[in-house]
Amino acid sequence: MSGRFNLKKGDRFSLSKESGLNKIQVDLTWKSGADLDASAFLLGADGVIMDDADFVFYNSEKRSEPWNRDKFGTKVNWREETIPVSADGSVLGSADDLGDGEEDTESDDASETMHVILDKVNPKIREIIFCVTIYHGAGDDTTFGQVREPAIVITNEETGEELCRYDLKEKFSSETAVEAGKLVCNEDGEWEFEAMGQGYDGGMQTLIDMYA
Repeated sequence: MSGRFNLKKGDRFSLSKESGLNKIQVDLTWKSGADLDASAFLLGADGVIMDDADFVFYNSEKRSEPWNRDKFGTKVNWREETIPVSADGSVLGSADDLGDGEEDTESDDASETMHVILDKVNPKIREIIFCVTIYHGAGDDTTFGQVREPAIVITNEETGEELCRYDLKEKFSSETAVEAGKLVCNEDGEWEFEAMGQGYDGGMQTLIDMYA
């Protein structure tokens, strides 16, 4: 199978169509001008995380390398030089891309990338939700109504083939957190990607209150 599928809100794409697919790359993209942070929630059958590390975000305590003062010197350096990882090691988070350049050009792209290793996912996990939230510094009142061309792209990491893409064309206004899409384990134990595009006020804390 080849070729990209462009999804609309609510559409699903079956990852089982890709023979031997195990590693996928999840790119959350937008036009620069806002500082967005990518995160993921790995949810059990009850719709909440089973372990604190199943909330994968830039400030997670579980990372690709354990804290070592001799190697990293400070916790700040440690977080900058490592990436967040889920409890089961299946989801690897993103290094922070500020995406807040001053030039307002069409080519000024920003993105954050996450990675999923499907055969490492804890069998009790039923959904993996990929979210983007707006980082607010002092005096910053940016909302998703001002974010240009947000999208989520799913790629076969081993072949580089883009499998599906969802351009979030919803008319956001005051929202500061968006569920872009999710992986769903269906009744047959196969993974599907679902386009979501669900926005919320309240930023990252709203998502934490829902799932943690």
